[in-house]
Amino acid sequence: MGIAGPGSGFEWLVAWRHLRVDPQRRSRVTMLVGIAMVLVGFGWYVMGRFGPRLFDRLLHIGPLLELRLDGNPLLDVLQMGGMSVAVLGLLIAILGGLFAVFTVFPAISIFGVFLGTAVPIIALSVMSGFESDLKSKIRATKADVLIGAADDRPFTDWKAVEAKIAGVDDVVASMAYLESEVIVKHASNPAGMGIVLRGIDARTAPRVLDLARKMSEGKVEYLLTPSQIPVDDFESAPSRGGRGAAARGRAGDDDDTEQAPGGPRESPPGILLGEELYARTLHVFVGSDVDVACPMCGVGPSGPMPRLRSFRVAGHFYTGMYEFDSKLAYVSLPEAQKFLRMQGEVTGLEVRTTTPEHASRVAAEISARIGPAYEVRSWEELNRNLFMALKLEKIAMFVVLTFIALVASFSIVSNLIMLVTEKGQEVAILKSMGARDVAILRVFFAEGLCIGLFGLVLGTICGIGGCLLLSRVGLPLNPDVYYIQKLPVVMRASEITYVCLAALGLCCVATFYPAFLASRMRPVEGLRYE
Repeated sequence: MGIAGPGSGFEWLVAWRHLRVDPQRRSRVTMLVGIAMVLVGFGWYVMGRFGPRLFDRLLHIGPLLELRLDGNPLLDVLQMGGMSVAVLGLLIAILGGLFAVFTVFPAISIFGVFLGTAVPIIALSVMSGFESDLKSKIRATKADVLIGAADDRPFTDWKAVEAKIAGVDDVVASMAYLESEVIVKHASNPAGMGIVLRGIDARTAPRVLDLARKMSEGKVEYLLTPSQIPVDDFESAPSRGGRGAAARGRAGDDDDTEQAPGGPRESPPGILLGEELYARTLHVFVGSDVDVACPMCGVGPSGPMPRLRSFRVAGHFYTGMYEFDSKLAYVSLPEAQKFLRMQGEVTGLEVRTTTPEHASRVAAEISARIGPAYEVRSWEELNRNLFMALKLEKIAMFVVLTFIALVASFSIVSNLIMLVTEKGQEVAILKSMGARDVAILRVFFAEGLCIGLFGLVLGTICGIGGCLLLSRVGLPLNPDVYYIQKLPVVMRASEITYVCLAALGLCCVATFYPAFLASRMRPVEGLRYE
């Protein structure tokens, strides 16, 4: 009766005896080889990252050999190679440690569960990092909630709407904006480039957008005080002289820039350009003058006539999204209204919330407060297709990586079936001593559960540790290709919980059938040939 009694711990004792390796046959060679590979890979990585700079500082060989240490692809290859060797060595060391404690087949099954837990945690955390990075880039140029007039009517009562939403919970600030498609030109690119011109309130923009933190050069405040923009001496004469006047003469429109009698012309209004537009398309500098043309903003006797005006580059920003950095430019709201001839009219209101997760609720509350005459959309609704694609990719990644745990579960099934066959004599003896079928079932179920729990705990620890290491050290990426400096990592407790539950569930399901076979074994079958 003691064998069959619940809570006696006998099942776990027998399960541990079946899984552990004989101390006399224990070998630590594989584990020592893995530890040696970890040390070599780590040293390789450290030498690739810090060694050349240290030697250059001590011996000053960099200028002599014309070495470029910052951004040298050879050093990146050395670092990646060292990291790869260290990771491979860590896996070998873990497998060797399992061989030193468990028999061969249980050790392989535990290693499979370990991979099926650690790999999905790291992969899903990386995908969550990309999602979070994408959200932060969108918030740099777009607010959490956008309000516009319905039915394409002019939005002229935006100040009254702004006053109504001021008391909504979780609303940090709001800002009016004016948006239009224009063409920007410079002497280095006479053909021009189609962009989106956005007029913003430079005073409230830092509270609504993250634009100030994304500035690579210049200031958002220069939109208010264009006279303080540092003038580019190399281009100041041609840009403010013949080229601008000739361009305005060709357009057949005034420049809207006042000139005092007998005095110098006032500074053109400021404009902020995206990094790609600034450096790779127009090839301008802070203080350079560019011409902005609006093809459909003027009306003459023969029909639409383009308007052209000079703006001075007040800075450039880098959001990390090519669509924004190559197609977006900012000017002050009054200058945009004046240039587009939309005095008192805006495209909409941008509203910043405390967190992006509150945007949908805030949008619903604002819509109920201001009525159906306005369209209120959250950033999730505006980017629904993009984030839905990311969500589907994450689900697909989770399903695909769960197949690692599924393969490990098949390994558990085969391992336990072999163990049932091997331990048939012991099962027969236990049953002849009075053990019931449920006790035998619990013994082998405990064996499979031990395999799953050991692999699950080890995989969770290594998965979280790998995420912390990637977030701290970082995996460098080429920003010219990926538009990001290093691999982003964001761990979420819900995703880690799903991975652990999936791995543990597969292990439990895989354990049930071999345990059922063992419980149905008759004592005479195990003792027939003894």
